[in-house]
Amino acid sequence: MPAGNFARMVIIRRLPAVAAMALALAACSDSAPLSPAAHTTVQQPLPAAAHYILLGPTGPVSSALKAAVTAAGGRILRSHAGTGLVLVAGLSPKAAAALRGTAGVTMVVADKVRPFLHGPIAMQRVSAPFRARSGRSSTVRGNPDSAYFLPSQWNMAVTGADTAWASTTQGAGSVVYILDTGVDTNHIDLKGKVSQSLSTSFAYAPTDTDEVNPLPFWHDTVGHGTFVSSLITSNSLGVAAVAPAATLVMVRVLDDDGSGSDFSIISGILYAADAGATIVNASLGGYLSRTDPDDLDLADFYQRVADYAAAKGVLFVVASGNEGVNTNTGVSTSGSYLDSLEVPGGLRNTISVGATGPVDSLNFDTITSYSNFGKAGVGMFAPGGTVDGVDYDLVTGACSSYSGICPAGQENYYAIGAGTSFASPMVAGAAAVLEAQSANTAPAAIKGCLFSSAHEPTGTRPDVNYNNGRLAVNAASKVSACQ
Repeated sequence: MPAGNFARMVIIRRLPAVAAMALALAACSDSAPLSPAAHTTVQQPLPAAAHYILLGPTGPVSSALKAAVTAAGGRILRSHAGTGLVLVAGLSPKAAAALRGTAGVTMVVADKVRPFLHGPIAMQRVSAPFRARSGRSSTVRGNPDSAYFLPSQWNMAVTGADTAWASTTQGAGSVVYILDTGVDTNHIDLKGKVSQSLSTSFAYAPTDTDEVNPLPFWHDTVGHGTFVSSLITSNSLGVAAVAPAATLVMVRVLDDDGSGSDFSIISGILYAADAGATIVNASLGGYLSRTDPDDLDLADFYQRVADYAAAKGVLFVVASGNEGVNTNTGVSTSGSYLDSLEVPGGLRNTISVGATGPVDSLNFDTITSYSNFGKAGVGMFAPGGTVDGVDYDLVTGACSSYSGICPAGQENYYAIGAGTSFASPMVAGAAAVLEAQSANTAPAAIKGCLFSSAHEPTGTRPDVNYNNGRLAVNAASKVSACQ
């Protein structure tokens, strides 16, 4: 089963200027957007695991289930009344399996830790990362038209996000929840943009098996979440964002290595839904096997959670994946993905986003060589940057000073990168722009406005490869259903 690919990030410079350094960073396995197959639960043996996830009756955990877990030698760490999911520690595989059919428990699966993000794979120096565009001033701060790096932010121009700044509220009043590696809240472009009271963490160090001390949501050692966040909203000092007036909530679900457990991801989605989130972005993903009954049960859990979030009114935007998979056929140049299911991108009730980008500053609507594509699994596309041409073909974002990619304590550094990880937040930001200006904030309405207004690179919609097309922020803001 494929393990996943990367989103490339490299340091460019701080504001206003320093020597350019670069680091290619493998970021997200993202997704292969294939729907879960129907299956019958098999009472197979369970693998050894620090935690197991139980599916019991909805509502508070019953005294009978508490007693059964205790008798088996386990401890209940967390539970969710709305879905009946319970996380248990301290059980042997045999004891965990024996809980099936006890006190209303219908399924038990191992809670696996997966490499949702990957670590550094290369370093390089960026010689000329930007290409200036005339008519832009960098002297006025706080205005997205005056952001220092806007001349190089082709992704804002291609989608009409820059045009929409003048005719919309720029996402004022909208709140976007982000499931990621955390966010550097002291970065000059993110300071004051992140809700401290709502942000939280479900990420734990590998040694913290009882999940006593969650890793801080503001301590982004990977750098991924900080970059993603700055594409949605910013203070418009270094970089401009799609919805510069929107607010962020960081729900940290990945640890300092960019890995996370299935229940951490599930908990993040449920937290956002229960907190009243209307827009959630998840630039991450992991693969499950269609031939493993335990993984199929786990896929069932993920789908229940996605359905729960949708019922709560969540528009769930996710990265489609960086494996170059043709979702119509389930294969790519790296092999077959027919036996694989990616979560959350392969689930119903999500918008799976692929990446477009230029090569040598030409043909900006080309599907990138790494992006998954195909109308069977990718809902729409947005600029994600390409790795096949010049540095100007990449996307610009904020760089976390905690990551080791940029200097510690320096909160004015930026990076360039590529991946469907950076296409997804563009769509989430556009959703915030629509939500802020419209009385019709139902997920279906916003999704319809995004899809119906998207640019059609081939002149057809749905297209066999692009499906609904490439994001067009300004055009979406003019659709009557979202006025």
